Amino acid sequence: MSLEMPRASVGAVILDRDGVEVGLGFHAGSEHAEVLAMKNALVRGFQDFSQATLIVTLEPCNHHGRTPPCSEAIIEAKFLRVVYAVSDPNPIARGGAER
Repeated sequence: MSLEMPRASVGAVILDRDGVEVGLGFHAGSEHAEVLAMKNALVRGFQDFSQATLIVTLEPCNHHGRTPPCSEAIIEAKFLRVVYAVSDPNPIARGGAER
């Protein structure tokens, strides 16, 4: 993962209760990895995020920019668990984990 500002390379994976990958997303300059992983899961027929774990390489963002905060989408989806590897070093975006 690159921590260069302003755009880090971020990946996200969604696992069902059994640890099977049901959604995958990578930030490529538009929608964020978390949102793309959720969309990928929906396309693949997975809908119950309350029974899923979201794993992401960077703390979900907590600000309105070109996209809404990922933390809002994650809260609305009601994930069972969210795991992230690195806290967001960007003072504008960090804080999503606190929500």
